[in-house]
Amino acid sequence: MDKFFREINKYVITLILVAFGLMFLNKFLSGDELESQPEAMLWASVALIVVGLLAMPVVLERLNRLVYVGLGVVGSVAALYLAWAVFYSVDEEIQFQETKKEVQAVTIQRLKDIRDAQEAFYDVHGHYAAEFDSLAAFVYEPVLPVKYSMGSFHDTLPEATSLEEGYVLRRSEVGAVAKRLGVEEATLLDDIVNDLSPYKVRDTLYTSFWAENFAPEKRAEKRLPRVSLDSLWYNPLTGVKFFIATDSVEVGGLVQSTVLVKDMTPFGRDKVKKDTLQFGSLTEAHTDGNWRN
Repeated sequence: MDKFFREINKYVITLILVAFGLMFLNKFLSGDELESQPEAMLWASVALIVVGLLAMPVVLERLNRLVYVGLGVVGSVAALYLAWAVFYSVDEEIQFQETKKEVQAVTIQRLKDIRDAQEAFYDVHGHYAAEFDSLAAFVYEPVLPVKYSMGSFHDTLPEATSLEEGYVLRRSEVGAVAKRLGVEEATLLDDIVNDLSPYKVRDTLYTSFWAENFAPEKRAEKRLPRVSLDSLWYNPLTGVKFFIATDSVEVGGLVQSTVLVKDMTPFGRDKVKKDTLQFGSLTEAHTDGNWRN
């Protein structure tokens, strides 16, 4: 039994090196198109297997001292190179992931902004914009209704009575009423706001999507980056324009407009499947995005 264990001990180093080599080789070969492993892992696994085989007593007995020293030098150099290659591949992967995160964050925000504009376009026109030029023109058009309300009704002068007696004004009528009362328009507005006047303002004004959503002060309030329509429709890294298409589907007997916008040049490595960011669908009536946040 002792002799058996002594014989086994001679092959411990070989068994360990070959086992680790096979483990790394299996890990490399198991990498798919979504999770590829660096080539350094392949060469490291091959080197471990080769060194393990060379460490077998039956092999060492056949090597003279010169060959043994030569293999040691070659092995040392190879080990140093592979260590550097693995470190480089890890460092490169960290930088790659950081760049990917930054590019995708900007891309996702642009797609979100385009989606918001498309949804506003749909609310006004009943369908989505089929081209970015049409959407860009819409962004500046004063077509979004905004309820304008100043002053509050109360029990002594309820809304119905105020309407009957002409105390409910449009915003454009305030100046004429102020002139008739012999006061400044700003003074009358202040009195209406503070409920010191029987007059109230109820009106619908129209503003643009830009003023309500893309203006610098609005973006600052929402803690979002500024919007430039010159670059909104493009991938931030490649400068390639996003794909846009519209169609319609029947849902519950009603025909509904559909839209699809996606990044045609997603960030990633060559020959590796990339995350194509997009929102909407041409076959389903929704504007959901496929990003995680």
